Amino acid sequence: MANLLSSCIIVNSEIPQSYIFPPQRRPPLSGKIDVPIIDLQDEMNSTKNIMKAIQDFGLFQVINHGVPKNVTDEALKVFMEVFELVPEEKSKINMIEDKKEICRIYSSSYNFDHEKFHYWRDVLKHHCSPLHECIKFWPKNPENYRETVGVYVTALKEVGSRILEKISEGIGLEKGYFKNELSQDNILTVNHYPPCPDPSLTLGLTKHSDPNLITILQALPVDVPGLELFKDEQWLSFSTVPHAFIIFVGNQLEVVSNGKLKAAVHRVSNAIEARTSAAFFINPSYECIVEPAKELLQQHNNPPLYKAFKYKDFFKVYTSHDGERHAILEDFGFKITSGFSA
Repeated sequence: MANLLSSCIIVNSEIPQSYIFPPQRRPPLSGKIDVPIIDLQDEMNSTKNIMKAIQDFGLFQVINHGVPKNVTDEALKVFMEVFELVPEEKSKINMIEDKKEICRIYSSSYNFDHEKFHYWRDVLKHHCSPLHECIKFWPKNPENYRETVGVYVTALKEVGSRILEKISEGIGLEKGYFKNELSQDNILTVNHYPPCPDPSLTLGLTKHSDPNLITILQALPVDVPGLELFKDEQWLSFSTVPHAFIIFVGNQLEVVSNGKLKAAVHRVSNAIEARTSAAFFINPSYECIVEPAKELLQQHNNPPLYKAFKYKDFFKVYTSHDGERHAILEDFGFKITSGFSA
């Protein structure tokens, strides 16, 4: 708990050397782009628009998603309140040793003691599957935390199901293709990026793509920069729409689609102001076998571009490489004839 930035860093203090990334790991921005905004209530065009956005960017924003504004506002409120707790209260989150993997608060990453450079962020990670079991180990303080976040998680899971249905339709898979082990595990990660004295020296997260199927991200509704997309060999920032969710394609969707859909490569920069975001990860179960959908291989008479693998094996290698996809492929050898783009 002594490592939590939200507990021990003063805004105007000097940045510790272990948080300063080498220049080649933090290249500057090249410009700004507009990320597509998809209206989920537009039944006639939303699937087509989602597919185009994924193929062009690997991510998109959704509006009219059906989650009431009061649900998202209340969730973001209690997330911020957790990081404002005194250190003694935060430490209680990690006190149940045999259940610490279900809910945990930490700084930078799980590899803090072994990583060479630390991310300028604190993290509150919740396992959400099955919800009725996991929720018992979430924070008790604030008082309404479990109830508020439980409603939020349930709503995001429904949004994710709707989006995966549209994606399965868009790539030519049968209805309900992802309603099984491929989307069985859900994790909610709340990222808090404290004020940084010199954001040009640090990173909230380095260049990576997400390991899962899709990620549903919500940022605190304030105009604080942070998310940056790697596209056309350059880093680009983009603005987010109020009360929208940002949907990222992850590595497993790239594999299932046999490379037709590309995972978004992105990073998070810091700012002199604090920023908080919530990411809901829709993952395969650990024992799930992930491979290109046979229906797609047969439809297009294409060879598989990826070997079949257990998700737990992929995730183990992924976490050891900080999401650097070329290193993952070299270490584990998922690729057969083609591979994850970077």
